[in-house]
Amino acid sequence: MTGRSFYAWTLLAFGAGVGLGSAPARSESTPRMWSQQLLRLTTNQIPRPVALWVSDDHWEPGAETRRHRHPGPTVIYVLEGELVEVTSEGTTALKAGQAVWRAAQHEHDVRNVSGRPARALAIHLDPAP
Repeated sequence: MTGRSFYAWTLLAFGAGVGLGSAPARSESTPRMWSQQLLRLTTNQIPRPVALWVSDDHWEPGAETRRHRHPGPTVIYVLEGELVEVTSEGTTALKAGQAVWRAAQHEHDVRNVSGRPARALAIHLDPAP
């Protein structure tokens, strides 16, 4: 066997061994991780320094926050259920999987008008004290 053919056979055998030895069986499931961008924007509304707080907000059917404002901007991500946000401009439906940005001093009332519980993750970026 020449040096060249020995080298080729060695690579072929190594490649076959690596391919067969490291491949998961078809019945095995490989855990996955993925990311889905929910909201992307450019803003100059974040106060510096910022007091960041995150809350897991829950609404029973018929519950509401009542009209209120936040001193800094807020990101709301609806985890489950359906909510409506009532502002002076009108009503916006917020559904599970949806993320929205609300500017500082945005006056709103968030209500659960459905017959099921609802949850939202609220990320507040208030001016630091």
